[in-house]
Amino acid sequence: MRGALGRRAGRRSPRTRRARPAAALCGALALLTGCSVATPDVPLDQPGRDPVTITVWSAYTGRELDVFNEVLKTFEDEHPWITVKSVGSQNNDRMVAALRGGPAPDVQWAPQSDLAGVYCPSGGWRDLRHYIERDKVDKKVFVPAAWRATTAGGKRCALPVLGDVYGLYYNRTLLKRAGLDGPPKTMSQLTSYAKKLTERTGSGRVKVAGYAPLTLFYANRPSYEAQLWGADWFDEDGRSAVATDRTWRRMLEWRRELIDWYGYDRIRAFTAGAGAQYTASNAFHTGRLAMMLDGEFRTGFIKNEAKDLDYGTGPFPAPDDQPERYGAGAWTVHLAGVTNRSAHPDASWRLVKWLATDKGAQIALAKGLHNVPTTREALDSPELRKIPHFAPFLRMAAHPHSKIPPNTPAGLSYQDTMASFFQRVESGAASDTRSGLDEQARRIDEFIDQITIGKDR
Repeated sequence: MRGALGRRAGRRSPRTRRARPAAALCGALALLTGCSVATPDVPLDQPGRDPVTITVWSAYTGRELDVFNEVLKTFEDEHPWITVKSVGSQNNDRMVAALRGGPAPDVQWAPQSDLAGVYCPSGGWRDLRHYIERDKVDKKVFVPAAWRATTAGGKRCALPVLGDVYGLYYNRTLLKRAGLDGPPKTMSQLTSYAKKLTERTGSGRVKVAGYAPLTLFYANRPSYEAQLWGADWFDEDGRSAVATDRTWRRMLEWRRELIDWYGYDRIRAFTAGAGAQYTASNAFHTGRLAMMLDGEFRTGFIKNEAKDLDYGTGPFPAPDDQPERYGAGAWTVHLAGVTNRSAHPDASWRLVKWLATDKGAQIALAKGLHNVPTTREALDSPELRKIPHFAPFLRMAAHPHSKIPPNTPAGLSYQDTMASFFQRVESGAASDTRSGLDEQARRIDEFIDQITIGKDR
């Protein structure tokens, strides 16, 4: 599962991303609707060097957990009085349960920034402003989008440690065969390319898809696509903007046009047999999918599972009327926070700060995990730019139009309800887009209004 935390809870499939069970979302909401978080009565500042052991939870498994643990050993070498116990395979259900009263770690690593909206206002993670001010951590060391991901409910409860940036993957061989020179740069070009690159059998079955636009197929998510289109989730008053921002309707109209060209049943049959996203049978790996949206981590999968694939990476096409957006990517940021259950907050903060700001740690994690670093200095590392196909994602990360989805106290619920609506539109089950978006706006506002913790009552 990618879990409500968004990532890294299955096999390396850190990226068995995004199957977010309802139970996980309910657990996150329960944390915010009446559950107080017990806080040990310990001083924030513990300047001594008495030996201490802290525990860090992550969703890493297998090779990725090995990479993470190797980096933690460097931290221990530089902080010999602190021992770090690393526990992997921790999904969102376990993390929320820990914050509500179960056995809890000192540090949690959340692989999706949206959860700051849950952990900050609930008090599940400590507000780090005391430590940030004490140690003079300068926000300018971070990529702006990453720094913005660390706050919610008036609290800054995390620091950014790595991220995923989503862009375009394209099969060079298939583009060349179709007489196409270079990747598409606008949404209309993407549509044209998709049609030229698609191959069908005599019966009309899709043999090779130029681009498969169905929601929840591989990385196709409203949370990423809204960033690429520049669609607003909320207005200035904090109310849902999905019905008032015309961009949402344009997104739906674009994908519906392409789906109708394929035939919904035929493109649905293609995706059903396309091969699992995080396996060697992935349709892009095997040459059955010419273009797709995906994150920088895919470069590591292709290196291991499709060595002979001739492919390119770059920014995802921009809306035709917003050419300035070309070059941006869709961010999701990994966060590290100190839990409010920690009896060793000072030592835990030292680990969080080191992971987030130490150049060597950032580069080692980025190289080992094929993720994008979140400090400006590490982002400019020549070591990372040497990784094949990786440099475009580093440039996308620093683009001024690259941003993150909003952090809300309802966690990821607002994204999930939109994904479900997109699927209904695509299948034809929801034909009235305007009234459907009105209903989604109402539901999203209801999710937010359910939350009581962090609000005046």
